[in-house]
Amino acid sequence: MNQKHLLNALGNVDETYIENAASTIGKSTSGIRLRRRLPAALIAAMLAMLLMGAGVVAVIYGDSIQSWFGHYFGLVTGQEMSEGQSALIDHLSQDISQSQTVGETIVTVDSVTVGDDSFYLLLRVKGTELSNRHSYSFDGVTLEVSPDPMEDVDGIGSHGIQYHGLDGDGAALLLMDYSYATQEEFEIDPSPLEVHLILEDFMRSPQTDKRKMVTEGIWEFNFTIDRSQPPASISLPDTEVMAMNLELREEVPVLLTNIELTNTGIRFQYDYSEGTISLESHLDILLKTGASINYSDGAGTPLGDGTTLNCSYHWMIPVNLDEVEAVKVGETIIPVPQPNS
Repeated sequence: MNQKHLLNALGNVDETYIENAASTIGKSTSGIRLRRRLPAALIAAMLAMLLMGAGVVAVIYGDSIQSWFGHYFGLVTGQEMSEGQSALIDHLSQDISQSQTVGETIVTVDSVTVGDDSFYLLLRVKGTELSNRHSYSFDGVTLEVSPDPMEDVDGIGSHGIQYHGLDGDGAALLLMDYSYATQEEFEIDPSPLEVHLILEDFMRSPQTDKRKMVTEGIWEFNFTIDRSQPPASISLPDTEVMAMNLELREEVPVLLTNIELTNTGIRFQYDYSEGTISLESHLDILLKTGASINYSDGAGTPLGDGTTLNCSYHWMIPVNLDEVEAVKVGETIIPVPQPNS
């Protein structure tokens, strides 16, 4: 399969992530990176939340990544987190609380939520006057991790960063995510992860004008993430789903194998040697409450046999597996075994 086929293999490919993947952790990569576009209703809810004012945002977000995910869970599902869901987020989250100041701008790496092949960082920026009329970002972001999960192994890794409004103190909140997939079978690495993060030039983006410099400078951080307590996982049976063969222009059955559901995402494999296969973007986790949570991003990379695509997707929010009813891939429902069943 050539590179064009590989880029089409899972569909919903964000070219920005493909272009940036090679620079993510300092080495060349092979594979595809996927990022789901947020539903229009969710974007509208976020915009409405921002227009309510900074005081309301403070109540919503609280002062940690746990509080942020609590608010985000409500936006995505229309429900409040259960005690079990809150306990899971607490279990997977760690305090970092490192700050660097350039001029009047203070950037803080607040906290992190950790998956087995991914993590989320909550960043806060304050010390300069910010406005809800603008969005904010950094002009340059460099992320290096050690041990490098792709050292001596081909694969793909990337990071993204999204602005999520101001808190009650007027600080900008940004959520950064990192994930990877390799051309080898996945193995959990419980060793500490050393992270080197460089953020360059804090910018604002008005609705009409070009981006404008807020503070010129570099904020540099070194911190350690504890991975000794990885997310829980459940193995699911091999399942046939329907997917689009882009060469035949018709739906064909595709067998997903080695399916592993975790608190933070789902991994599976399939044979892509029979043509260019597009798995549509309908990948959801279904909760017992009737709510559903979509995937936020994913990656696919071929294994060494040249026929198997190794895929890893991540949920928009980490999920307590005791509260999961099923996984939905397209129109196919894969029931999740219940505790003590």
